[in-house]
Amino acid sequence: MYIDKDNLTVSLKSLPLFESLTAFCKGREGYVVGGAVRDALIGVPVQDVDLIFPEDPTALAKSFAEGHGGHWFWLDEKRKQSRVVFNRDEMCPTFDFAPFRAITLGLDLMDRDFTINAIALCLSTDLTAMPLIDPACGLEDLQKDLLRMISGEAFINDPLRMVKGVRHATALELQIENSTLGRMQAEVTDLYRVAPERIRQEVWKILASEDASKGIHLLAESLIGNYLFGNVFSDRYRDLAESLVVIRNCWSKLSLEHRLIKDWLAREIEQGLSCETLLLWTILLAQLDADLPGRLAEEWLLSRKAKVYVNALARIDDRTLKELDKVNRGRRAFAWWAQSYRIEPKLWLLALAATGSLKDDSGRELICNWVPIVDTLDDQPPEELVDGNWLHHELGMPPGPEMSRALHLLRNAEISGLVDSAESAREYLALHYKNID
Repeated sequence: MYIDKDNLTVSLKSLPLFESLTAFCKGREGYVVGGAVRDALIGVPVQDVDLIFPEDPTALAKSFAEGHGGHWFWLDEKRKQSRVVFNRDEMCPTFDFAPFRAITLGLDLMDRDFTINAIALCLSTDLTAMPLIDPACGLEDLQKDLLRMISGEAFINDPLRMVKGVRHATALELQIENSTLGRMQAEVTDLYRVAPERIRQEVWKILASEDASKGIHLLAESLIGNYLFGNVFSDRYRDLAESLVVIRNCWSKLSLEHRLIKDWLAREIEQGLSCETLLLWTILLAQLDADLPGRLAEEWLLSRKAKVYVNALARIDDRTLKELDKVNRGRRAFAWWAQSYRIEPKLWLLALAATGSLKDDSGRELICNWVPIVDTLDDQPPEELVDGNWLHHELGMPPGPEMSRALHLLRNAEISGLVDSAESAREYLALHYKNID
């Protein structure tokens, strides 16, 4: 990997508020460490700036936030780790403040996960004069495209580091060093000690990576995929990686005709989970076992909305794809059809496109024709064409299950195109119940 040491200073100084930070910390010993240094060295946009100090930096972090219109909050009060965020600029990173993990900077760095994350730079108004502090030879590993654990204790101290390692190797196109990979395979069962919400965030980041198919291969090689998704993962991971590429190609072709597809995919379902990632996670795992996404949604503590979506997406099959052919071309018809599966219309159409692409992709033109219509829909169901008062007064229907069945019947009639207005809805129901009588 090409490393540009000169780019380090330029990249950090170009970050909003970074020079203000160095001036604010003048006269204090402090260091930029970890991902910010690594990403600046290889020319990757820096999103988070990790800062460490010999003493508790909480007061400094609070003052920095107050002085620049930011928001301060605890990450871990017990360890005196806090974060400052700013809403002024999309390019503005978050700033994390923490005391040393050990007595000295060197020991702090050697207590981290991987060598490439154990590089530090002293905070100074003249960064060019500051040498890199690299006790674990992380710079050399970066140049070799190698991911190496700091020590044999790295994964024992925090087993999540194994999944983070796969994420780093995926996003940065690194090879996992042999002894590091061996440790992952040997210690993968220690992941039981990690909270499920921490695991899911790392897995989602792997799937969100540009080369997520590599991440799937690394999950298999490390045996993490087997631990999380069952032993069948090692038998099927190549198929999953191939399916991921096919699905993304499908969405890419759609976005050439409808640019708004990218916005649909990027929308967030819950924190850290985009529509694209939810779709990939669910559709791929359903290939292993249709019940697996739903089980993991429970175990990984997804939001109620995400769980509902996962259960609907995991059940898409040939029958579902054929139903689309029969849906009347209109906003309300598609909205009611999506609602019958308890899913948001845009997410539903993206899922149908993805699933269809894994079959024969013959329905792509039909999907394309639906995009402008579905784009006008939100996640709320349409208003009913008739209400309970009309059903009660005109058809003598009491409130309760019978009225619910009548409304359900009417929605299906809209989906199929038998009804398209309040007037036709009333006629349809009147005729239906007259024939029953």
